[in-house]
Amino acid sequence: MEKSSAESFFDNGIKVSQPENGYRFSMDPFILAAHIQLTDTKHLLDVGCGCGIMPLILAYRHSAIRITGIEIQEELSFCARQNSINHKLDKTISIINKDIKNILISDINGKADIIISNPPYKKKNSGRLNPNTQKAIARHEITLDIDMLFKCSSRLINEQGRVYIIFPAERISDLILAMESYKFSPVYLRFVHIKKNTGARRVILCAAKNNKKTCTVSPPLYIYNSENKLTNEYISMFKP
Repeated sequence: MEKSSAESFFDNGIKVSQPENGYRFSMDPFILAAHIQLTDTKHLLDVGCGCGIMPLILAYRHSAIRITGIEIQEELSFCARQNSINHKLDKTISIINKDIKNILISDINGKADIIISNPPYKKKNSGRLNPNTQKAIARHEITLDIDMLFKCSSRLINEQGRVYIIFPAERISDLILAMESYKFSPVYLRFVHIKKNTGARRVILCAAKNNKKTCTVSPPLYIYNSENKLTNEYISMFKP
C-alpha cells in the first residue's frame, strides 16, 4: 500500500489521509459539497468517492444521513474506508470497492435520494494521459464517462432523485446530452470562475429525474476577488 499523508480541514475536525504520490483531491469536492441541498435526504450515493472527502464533509455537517461511497480503485477505497473509521463515521458512511456499472440496488441497500460525483473530466483520448494509473483513472474517462454516470444514476436513484456534479464548464453540452438521454433535467446551474472577467472553469449542476421544472441559474462563484484574495464565500467552504 502506497505511503499516505494527511490534511486537516474544518478547524481540524476533519483530517483526511490520501496517497502521497497518487491522485489527490482538489478544490472541486469542497465547492460541490457546499451546494448540495439535503432536505428530506436519507440516502446519498457518491460515485467515484476517491479517498472519501465528500462523504466526510457531508457526514460531518449532516448527522442524519446515510452515505455510500463507490470507488473502483482499491487503494483509494481503502483510504476512504479508513478515513470514515478514523472519524468514527463508519456507521454513517459505507464504502464499496466496485465498478459503478456492476453495482446492484441491493449492494447499496435501496435506491439513493441523491447521487453526487466529481467524475473524471477529460475525454479518454484527449490530452496527455498521466503515467500514474491512479491519477489517469481519476482524471480521464477510462472507466467512467459522463454518459455512463447518468445511465447508472437513472437505475440507482429514486424517481424524483437528484444528481449533483461539478464538471468543466467547457463540457456543458456533454452534460446536457447525457442528461436528456436518461430523462434528467437541469434544475440548478452555477458557473465557477477564478475571478471576475475570466471565463468559467467549472459548472455546478443539479439535475432531477423525471422533472420538468424550470432551471435556476445562480450568480457566478468567484474564487478570488479584485485584490487577488480568496473570496469569503470560497473560504467558508473549508469551515465547519
